[in-house]
Formats: sequence, C-alpha cells, structure tokens
Amino acid sequence: IDYKSILEKANESIDRKKDNEITFINVGRHDEKQKRLSRIIEAVEMLKKDNIKCKVLLVGDGPEKEKYENFVKEKQLEDYIVFLGAQKNPYPYFKISDCFLMSSEYEGYPVVFIESLILGLPIITTDISDSKEDIENKYGIVTNKSSENIYKAMKTFIQDGIKIEDEFDYKKYNEQILDKLE
Repeated sequence: IDYKSILEKANESIDRKKDNEITFINVGRHDEKQKRLSRIIEAVEMLKKDNIKCKVLLVGDGPEKEKYENFVKEKQLEDYIVFLGAQKNPYPYFKISDCFLMSSEYEGYPVVFIESLILGLPIITTDISDSKEDIENKYGIVTNKSSENIYKAMKTFIQDGIKIEDEFDYKKYNEQILDKLE
C-alpha cells in the first residue's frame, strides 16, 4: 500500500468542510447486488426516527445511483445522506469523516479497509471476507448483514465511539505483505 501517497492526497483541499454531526463515509460502486447501500439508507432512517443526527457521505457512482438518490428523497433523508459522485481523489473526504461504513453483501479483501486505517478511521462493516479477523475488536465493529444491525452499530459509534485497540501500523503491514509475496 502506498501509504505516503494516501497521506499526501488526503491533504488536498476540497470544497466541503467537516460537518458538526458525526460523519460516516462509504466509498464504492453504487450496485445493490454487491454493495447493498440500501442498508445504509434504511439504517439512517432508523437513526432519524430516534432523533439522532449524522451525515453519510457516499463517494462513488454506479448503475443504481439514481435508485439510491430516489430512495433517499422518498425517505426525506437529504439532510443526512450526501451523494458526492465518483472522485478522482476520495482521501480528503475520509479526512472530514469520523468512521468508514461498509454494507456489502460480499467482497474480496477491501483495500478501502487499509486506506481507512491509514487515515485513522475506525470501521463499521458487515461480515465480509476477513473482517472478523482483521477489524472486529481491533479497529471497529463487524455486524451481520441487516439494516437493523448497521443502525445499531452506527448508533453505538455516535453515542460511545469505537475503542481502537492499537494504531494501525501501515509500515509493518507493508513489510508483512512483502514477506508473504517473497
């Protein structure tokens, strides 16, 4: 992982500032079969019903972006969920966020986990690939694949935060990967 480039790119200026509310970020393709962003939208609707404010930044594009935008409008969540579109450099958006949020049904190993950890963000994710081993009780919350459980994890983060076991050592991570490759 080119952590130097990620850290450098995160400092580029963007036209958006940090919101006062806890801000979650999701970066990825807008595709319901795999990414299941509807889970995030439904979870935010539950938070709204509890009078809990937050922001969710959705960075990306895809075949179902319009469907998601309409779903957000239908649920009247425009003050909660912001569509930022595809970004050449998503890292400054990580920097104005408090937590990375993943709602996928399935994934290979998500590089976005490593990018989030390099930028100091805890992670809330559905149980995909090695998330139980790599994220749970170390860098975030792993939940089952339901809107209700994503809502509970988001609410926990908003109210109590997530205790990070250790700061992610991206240099050590690279060394371990290189050792495996050799």
